[in-house]
Amino acid sequence: MLKFIGRVFRFAGPDAWKLKLATVISFFEGLAQNVPIIIAWLMFVKITGQILGTSDIWTAFFAILASLVARWILRYVFVRLESDGAARVGGRERIRMGDLFKRFPMSYFTEGNIGNVTSVITGDLSFAEDYGMTKLEDVITGLISIVIACAFMLWVDWRVALASAAGCALALLAFHFMEKVTKKHAKIRQAEAARLTGAVLEYTEGISVIKTLRMSGEAATRISKAIDDNRTHAIDFEHSMVRPVTRYLNCYALTIAVTLLISFWQFWGNRMDLSVVIMVTLFIFRIYLPAMGIATSASMMRVMEAGLDRYEKLKKVPIIDADGRDVDLEKFDIQFDHVTFSYEEKETLKNISFTARERSMTALVGASGSGKTTIANLIVRFWDAQKGSVKIGGTDVREMTCDSLLRYISMVFQRVYLFNDTIENNIRFGSPGAAREDVIAAAKKARCHAFIEALPEGYDTVVGEGGSTLSGGEKQRISIARAILKDAPIVLLDEATASVDPDNEKHIQDAISELVRDKTLIVIAHRLSTIKSADQILVLDGGEIVQRGRHDELLSREGVYKNLWQRRLQAKGWRIGARHG
Repeated sequence: MLKFIGRVFRFAGPDAWKLKLATVISFFEGLAQNVPIIIAWLMFVKITGQILGTSDIWTAFFAILASLVARWILRYVFVRLESDGAARVGGRERIRMGDLFKRFPMSYFTEGNIGNVTSVITGDLSFAEDYGMTKLEDVITGLISIVIACAFMLWVDWRVALASAAGCALALLAFHFMEKVTKKHAKIRQAEAARLTGAVLEYTEGISVIKTLRMSGEAATRISKAIDDNRTHAIDFEHSMVRPVTRYLNCYALTIAVTLLISFWQFWGNRMDLSVVIMVTLFIFRIYLPAMGIATSASMMRVMEAGLDRYEKLKKVPIIDADGRDVDLEKFDIQFDHVTFSYEEKETLKNISFTARERSMTALVGASGSGKTTIANLIVRFWDAQKGSVKIGGTDVREMTCDSLLRYISMVFQRVYLFNDTIENNIRFGSPGAAREDVIAAAKKARCHAFIEALPEGYDTVVGEGGSTLSGGEKQRISIARAILKDAPIVLLDEATASVDPDNEKHIQDAISELVRDKTLIVIAHRLSTIKSADQILVLDGGEIVQRGRHDELLSREGVYKNLWQRRLQAKGWRIGARHG
């Protein structure tokens, strides 16, 4: 237990002094709690000796009042230090973890770890923040109370002290076995909590698909199983704690009984004064309460320890830019040099080489799964190539930190995510220090100023999580405004008009024109008509570049691009015919 206390202080880092000082203050508060009992004993001594005077009564009154005031002050300072320290530690660690998340390889998030990550951030850190220091105080106070109890009993009578020490030793032995049980089951509980969180996230994120495909029964069965497993392990945990906790508490119950028996026996033999017996009787039930309270805190401490284990494990995930450095780029051409990349066993890109010149437009064309999005992901370093290199301005992206790389790149994809915040803050996300006037200017260029102004609160309108209160075209234009405000020299564009209605398409095309002016542009093309003016078109098939050139050049010869173009023309003329028969 003492080892874990030291771990909590190390976890607190620069705020550990607040928690340590709060612990010291808690100790003195615990001493102040015993002042009324000691004064009561002194009063009994004077009463039995028939020497109690008026001055003694007033002295006792003011002493008790002073102890109560001291306790109030100490409690106030303790709470301020404890709550401030815990909140700062929790906030700092969440920010630190957020910084690490953006530097994790994307493979980490695709290997079933979302539930674990969510559980750590929303569960483990919150648990440590809300209960960690409180339970730490309980444990420290409980251990100190054992020392005080034994010291007091030694002052009263060595036989009483011996009984007290023996009882406390048995209690600590029982506590040791109780800790083994809590440590084992706490890890199981945390693992089940992570699985439950993952199941809930999967269910809620896929609810539209579940409802559309009428799979609610099957999906509900999976989440119900996760809930049942979590409940079962929680019940098992509580059941496993009954015996060790009972043994621990019974040790103190036995200690209290034996201590009182010896005290009464000593009084019966005229070897102990009545005032001392009364003092022991009053004190014995109070002094062991903190120590007995450790039983209820131990399980929570072990749950917190299991949570910290998961958190520390999360911090040890290898980050993608561990050897990166901040780089100031002066050129913004993009070069792929014999790049090969695989998702686990599946080879997605095979020996890809091309150069996207600075301030030019390069379009990526091909069937679904041909490797277009993978190329974009390698540019922003969501993944790293297994072979070859990706360079920007002559610098390998693997030599750069994620922050220094991404400050030169803006991305606009079909699937737009907006935060549950105001529209202004969603646009400002592209440049956190931007003034409101700059936000409005970017919105005007993105052709979204008019519809924003028409909203009830204008730029202060809060959109739902993911932008659920806006249409797809409106979200897309806000996303483009965000990229315009960032004004990065490189733009990656997963053609934003591919799935929007004709009314929004013109607005978005105009917004994109503002965004890509004088930029190095990489376009993942879905509508071939939008890339006629591209400086180069790369046609991918099976992870390889099978054709490259301009639009007219590629149409003039047989190949994948011409076939895609013809199929697109045929699809454009497709109509639903009348049903006969």
